[in-house]
Amino acid sequence: YTKHDLVSRYGSDLSFDIITWNIEHFPKDPVHTIPDLSRIIRNIDVDLIAVQEIDESSSFQTLIDSLDGYTGCISSLPDYGQRLGIIYKTNIISMSEPYLIFTHDGWAFPRPPMVSIVTVKKENKIVFDFILIIVHLKAFPDEESEMRRRIACTKLKSYVDTYILSGSEKDVIILGDFNDELVDVKSNGIFESFISDSSHYHFLTLPLINHPTYIGDFDSSIDHILITDDTKEEYSGGLTRVLDIDKAFSEYLNTISDHRPVLAQFFVF
Repeated sequence: YTKHDLVSRYGSDLSFDIITWNIEHFPKDPVHTIPDLSRIIRNIDVDLIAVQEIDESSSFQTLIDSLDGYTGCISSLPDYGQRLGIIYKTNIISMSEPYLIFTHDGWAFPRPPMVSIVTVKKENKIVFDFILIIVHLKAFPDEESEMRRRIACTKLKSYVDTYILSGSEKDVIILGDFNDELVDVKSNGIFESFISDSSHYHFLTLPLINHPTYIGDFDSSIDHILITDDTKEEYSGGLTRVLDIDKAFSEYLNTISDHRPVLAQFFVF
């Protein structure tokens, strides 16, 4: 029995399980973060994890090497750290080489979103393929930061509408640290571009607005999973939840993160 073994398995053999997780300034602790996170990832046993805030790419590779059955990749920008990454199971998932968008728009996107085509297979049969977009929007509650997030959402939606939904693959999952709460919609309209187009976009995290994903100085729900309309078919009967791993693993805030992971399960198998 070790301190991690209270962390439950959240993945399921019946579902494709995808998580967004801001792993705060990874590695948060030079000694404990990698072994602790490695053990937790093996315990929760999900298929794909979209991570934000990787500060050291060599440490990320060490983490990947410690996870049997998983591989991963990391974004090349920004230069100063806080990069995006993907960790996924190789036996059911294949993925195109990720690329970054809005690399020359650091005002709206201080961390360029990462895009990849994900194919999920069960016994060599494709059961789900979609375009994955990982975001980590501008932080802080000041007016300028809010405006930067709002413009980022508008530009991102325009990109998806123009370049993706006009193509043949219309299943899209956009997820990550949006650094804002969906409940603020009326006051500042950060997500208004997506929410007002409810026939095409749907926040899976909307029912979870009272379950904080950020557990730092103030509790707030700022990590989200957003799907396009076509993806609703695969999500039919699906589940989205915030994982309270910090309640099972007492060192969570010290060695892992000030964000909780958010899980969406698509019962496609």
